[in-house]
This record gives sequence, structure tokens and C-alpha cells, in this order.
Amino acid sequence: MSKLHVIFFICLSTGLRAWAGVPGPQQARPITLQEAVQMALAHSPDVLLAKMHAAQAGEALQETRSLNRPQAMVGTGLAYNNGFPLSIEGAAPSIVEFAVSQSILSKKNNNLIREAEESRKASEIGSDAARNELVARVAQAYCELHQALKADTLWSERLAALEKEQQVVETLLEGGRMRPVDLTLARTAVNGARQQLMAAQEQERLAAIELRQLTNLPEGTEIQTAEPEIDGQLIEASTEALFQRAVEVHPEILQAQANLRAREFHLEASKGEKYPELALIGEYSLFSRTNNYQNYFKTFTRNNFLIGLSVQYPLFDGFRTQARIGQSRQEVEASRLQLERLKSALRLNIERDVSALKLARGAVEVARQEVAAARESMAVDETLLEAGRLGFKDLQIARSQFADKQIVVLDAEKALFQRKIDLLRATGTIGQALAR
Repeated sequence: MSKLHVIFFICLSTGLRAWAGVPGPQQARPITLQEAVQMALAHSPDVLLAKMHAAQAGEALQETRSLNRPQAMVGTGLAYNNGFPLSIEGAAPSIVEFAVSQSILSKKNNNLIREAEESRKASEIGSDAARNELVARVAQAYCELHQALKADTLWSERLAALEKEQQVVETLLEGGRMRPVDLTLARTAVNGARQQLMAAQEQERLAAIELRQLTNLPEGTEIQTAEPEIDGQLIEASTEALFQRAVEVHPEILQAQANLRAREFHLEASKGEKYPELALIGEYSLFSRTNNYQNYFKTFTRNNFLIGLSVQYPLFDGFRTQARIGQSRQEVEASRLQLERLKSALRLNIERDVSALKLARGAVEVARQEVAAARESMAVDETLLEAGRLGFKDLQIARSQFADKQIVVLDAEKALFQRKIDLLRATGTIGQALAR
């Protein structure tokens, strides 16, 4: 088959596959950690659901604000009566009724509106908390995939080296220079490396599935990762500075503070039931002669209106208001204790995460130094082997130790990244660090 025929066949098969709706092979897509975070934030159902809850709280605020806005009603009270003109629910029968009321003074209503405003703020902060949690999940999945890819490469290289060593052992065994047990050990090492490679590939597959779901990438898309980077300025500070910043920006703390203020306004609204309420009242009614008003009243007019001021002062309600005030006080104290508990737990978590971060950094440094030392030792052993001053088995041991040290570095780097994520999550700044 000529080259022209091959090109024609490829084009024809691709066109038939597209015409039939069969997807072609997915290309690898390089994505940075920050890009993955932005993609997840744009498609996350959790973030969208939190925004919907915030929107609902905003509508509830508008409903509460209507308490201090004019209320207008138009309707009719048509009725037939015999004898003395009676009323319908305290209002005279009329063809058209129009009533307007406007609250002028109500301590209860004012504090209910302030409570609704704080509740809306708490809901908006809840969307920030969902956003931070999503960013943390994406960062963990991305790091898991990145480290699994690196482990896949290391174990693939290790497996290839062990298979070559196994072939050398088989050759030396045929020449009588190796024992059968050496071949058994070589085969065992090959099988162990193959198992570790399969474990790394499974980790890679699962992490890729999770990351594709979080970022809404098409199924089967191969993701190429880069070394994940985190803004170090948000974690390079003293424990006290991190705590003070967390108190200012942590969504859970801010939400607890908003809930506390909402409870305090609810308490004031409960107290407001003991104070008078003033409202401006206006009413118009168009009467009908069929109700015999002209026969029972000396002066009759069809058009009737009323403008006045409604003043209501509560005298006694069976201690209902006092009970509500007591319940509101208990809710305020419970919210205040909850806020203090959150701050105490936050300080302790930051202390633990800072300590864990220091240890993780030290572990990475030690692991890298051990890899460097193992590399130098292996280079020396290879030189000694060429000079005939070292056995092949000793070089095998050195190479195995070097490979193990590389895996330790991967695990240490993964743990270090996780400690950074934990500290950023504890301080509530993970969204600021990664969602740029």
C-alpha cells in the first residue's frame, strides 16, 4: 500500500467515525492547579446550591422589609341586609373598598429587618464556605493525580531495571555464577515492582476520575499536571498572625458572628413587643343605597373616607412576650458560646497544622538528602563494579535502596502539600490562595 493510500484510509476512517457519532481518541490536556480550581468553581453544583440559598435569604429579607412599607388593599364588601345595616367583619357593606396603611414607629419591625439582613449575610458567607471546601477537594485530587503520575514513572523505570537484572541473574545462573535462590529473589523483586506499579496506576486512574468530575471535563480526557504551587505568603506567618487573620476571613467564624448578631436583633424585636406601635391609616368606601343606610342615618353619603393614626400599646398578653424574650436571650447566649468554641477550636487547629507543616518540611528535606546520598553511593558502587571490586548483588542492593528513597521523597512531598492545604483550610484562605 502506498503512502497516499494510507493517508486516504486514515481520513476515510476518521470521517466515518465522526459521521457515526463515535468519539475519537481524547488528547491529553495540560492543566495547572489554578486552572483546575477555576473550572471546578464554574461548574460545581455545591457552589451553585449555596448561591441559591443566599438568594433565598435575600428574598426573605425583602419580605421582612415590607413590614415598614406601605400596604394597600382594594376590594369589595357587597352584601344584602334586611332591617338595620349590619357590618361584615367590622366594615360596612360597600361597593368598593380601598385601604392604605403605613407603619411609622415599630421597634419590633425594625429589629426583625436587621435580623433578616444578618441572616442574609450568614447565607452569603455559607457560599464562601462551600467554595473553600470545593477548592480543597480539587487541590487534593490534583496533588493525588500529580504524585501518582510521578510514582507511575518511577515504578515503570524500576520495573524495567529489575527485569534486566533478572535476565542478568538468569544468564549468570546458567554459567554457575549464581544460586537458584538469587533468581527467586530477582523474580520476587520484579513481581513486587509490578504490584507497586499497578497500585500507582490505580491511584492515577481514580484521581483522574475525581478531577474530571470536579472540573466537568469530558469522560476519558487525559489530564497532564504541573507541579502544584501554593502562595506561601498566606502560610508564612506566626501562629498568632495566622489566627488573627483567620478570625477576620474564615467563613465559619464570620457566619457564626452573623448568626450571633441576628439572634441579638431577634431579642430586641421580642423586646419591641412591649412598646407601642404607630401606623398611618387611610380608608375609602363607596356605599350602596340598597343597604338602607339613608333610612337609618340622618345624613347619608355614598363616598366615605377615613384618615387617622393607629396607636397600639400592649397591656397584657399572658406573659407571652416575656417568654419570647427569655427564649431569645437563651439563643443569643448559645450563639455566643458557639462562636467562642469555634475560635478556640480554630486556634488549636492552626497550632497543630503549623506544627505538622514544620515536620513535613523537615521530612522532605531529609528525604531529598537521602536520595542525593543514595545516588552518590550508587555511582561509587557502579565504578567499583567496573573495576571488579564489588559484586553484582551489592549493586542490586544499592539500586533498590536508591529507588526506595525516591518513593519516600514522593510520599514526603505529598504529605507536605497536604499539610499546606490543611493550614489554608484552617485559616479560611485556601480560596484566596488557589482561586486566582
